[in-house]
Amino acid sequence: MAPPQLTEDEIDDLLYFARTGDQEELASTLTALAEREKVSTAEILSSARDDKKSTCLHMATGNGHLETIKYMLAQFRNRPNKQEKQAFLDAGNEFGNTGLHWASLGGFLEVVKFLMAEGASPALANDKNYVPLDLASFGEKFDVVDYFLAQSGGLEEENSAEGLKSAAQGVSLDGNGKGKEGDEEEEDVNFTLRAGDTTGGEGSSSK
Repeated sequence: MAPPQLTEDEIDDLLYFARTGDQEELASTLTALAEREKVSTAEILSSARDDKKSTCLHMATGNGHLETIKYMLAQFRNRPNKQEKQAFLDAGNEFGNTGLHWASLGGFLEVVKFLMAEGASPALANDKNYVPLDLASFGEKFDVVDYFLAQSGGLEEENSAEGLKSAAQGVSLDGNGKGKEGDEEEEDVNFTLRAGDTTGGEGSSSK
C-alpha cells in the first residue's frame, strides 16, 4: 500500500498541534486525514515529518506534553506490525536525535520515564555520538541523569559519570542552554531547554 499523501501544510498542522500540546486538534486532524487516505492514524503519524525529519513525537517530547505523547503512542497499540510503534518511538531526525534525546535535554523526567516504559531505546546515539543521557548532562538535568544511571544496572555509576565528563569536553552552554560552539545539533535541540516553549526553534514547525 502506498504511504499517505500529506501536503506540507497538513504536516505543519500536525507538528504544530503536537508541539503546542493541542491534543483535541491533533486527534481530529489525524482522524480526518486517516479517513481521507484510507489508512490508520498510526500511519499518518509515522508519515508526518518536516524537512529536518522531525516527527510529531519530537515536537511533543521536546516540549514535555506527556498526555499528547500518550495519545500518539496509543494509536499504535492494536497495529498488526509491532515494529511500527518501535520505529516511531526511535525515529531520528536529520541530526539523529530521537524523541528521547529531546525529552532528556529538556529535562522532562516523566516524559523520559514514559518513553522508556514504552520501549524507547536509551542507547541510540545521534550524529555527534551522544546518547540521551549525554544530552541530559549537557542541559544540567540531573534528575534525568540520575534516572538513566539508576536504570543502567550493567554500568558502574562512577564509570558512567566519567564517560559523561569526557563527552561533555568542548561543549560550553550559555544561559539559554545553547551551545556556544553553535553547531547544528545544539540549534536542533535548543528550544527544548525552555520548559513550556511553544515558539519553536530549529527542527520545529510554526503556524
